[in-house]
Amino acid sequence: MIVKFFCKNAADLIMFDDVARKLLTVLGKEPVARGIILAEEVPEALERLAAVVAHDKALKEKGHEAAVEVPEVGIEPHELVGLGIRAQPLINMLGRAREKDEPVLWEAAKDFYPPR
Repeated sequence: MIVKFFCKNAADLIMFDDVARKLLTVLGKEPVARGIILAEEVPEALERLAAVVAHDKALKEKGHEAAVEVPEVGIEPHELVGLGIRAQPLINMLGRAREKDEPVLWEAAKDFYPPR
């Protein structure tokens, strides 16, 4: 499923629900069909995502990326993209939202909780 993030001060951002779910969890938000990151929440959201980026960078520097479990679909460890990299477009959107004191909203076809 696709999740669309949007803000008045930035281009729309589209991502798959699994990545959006992880990023929203980092931000303390529920993966529901429609949600909002209020303008006053944006600075903390940026700090939380910066921590994810720093964590990914620290793991890479220690050589831990090979410890990531690789699915049996022909993906090599060097092709895996960490959450810190996947967070970059949302970080950019939140930065633009902060400039104009705007909220960031998201929308999906339905709630996207993890499968049971």
